[in-house]
Amino acid sequence: MLKNKLRTWFNLIIMAIYTIPVAYSIWFVGLFDKYTSLKYHIAQSWTTPWMWAAKSRVTLIKAFEYKKNQPYVVISNHLSNLDPMMQFKFLKIKWVFMAKKEVYKLPFFRTAAKSFNFIKVDRTNNNDRLSINEQAKKLFNNGWSLMVYPQGTRAKSDNFLPFKSGAFHIAFDNQIPILPVVIAGTGEIWPRGSKFMKSGKAIIKTLEPINISEYKKEDLEDLVQETFNKMKSAYEEIKSALH
Repeated sequence: MLKNKLRTWFNLIIMAIYTIPVAYSIWFVGLFDKYTSLKYHIAQSWTTPWMWAAKSRVTLIKAFEYKKNQPYVVISNHLSNLDPMMQFKFLKIKWVFMAKKEVYKLPFFRTAAKSFNFIKVDRTNNNDRLSINEQAKKLFNNGWSLMVYPQGTRAKSDNFLPFKSGAFHIAFDNQIPILPVVIAGTGEIWPRGSKFMKSGKAIIKTLEPINISEYKKEDLEDLVQETFNKMKSAYEEIKSALH
């Protein structure tokens, strides 16, 4: 236990130091090409210390193949702060996240979010959807994807929280396919509220991409529930495989 704590603290210090040159490297290359793939490769290197800290065995199951250079709205359940790093490392898809406008008030985080083309979200503005779609359109047109955790927060491993529909509306408004991804095991490796990681096993599984062009606007809520049911079933399956 002490060894895990020391390794985690050491890694957090390394991450704090390493994050600065990574963020500013991404900022610098972005001056020449805002959507260059080089940003993705620099960010990939940023995940390496996290994987070292976790010391975990990760299995990627592709139930269906997906095109790594195809823009998607990627959706996933959310168990741990380790999820984004682990999924970014193993899925090998160029994606960005959505960030609350408050992040842009913090000097360093503002630079990082802008440099990596995060989509700025104003939760106090009921009409912010138009701005989100404009930002998303530029992202998709340049071959990048958007990662969304539709549960809205990290969940305990025994509670598969319901989905919000925002990601589905973004996909529909931009006619971009949805890639469902299910992850299990990370909640035990780095539990919510814990400062420390421990060794363990994790599984990431990709489901069949959803061709959003086959659906009408009025069908979206049904699609949300249908996708939730499929992902919950897949989650229970891979969670059982870990034990």
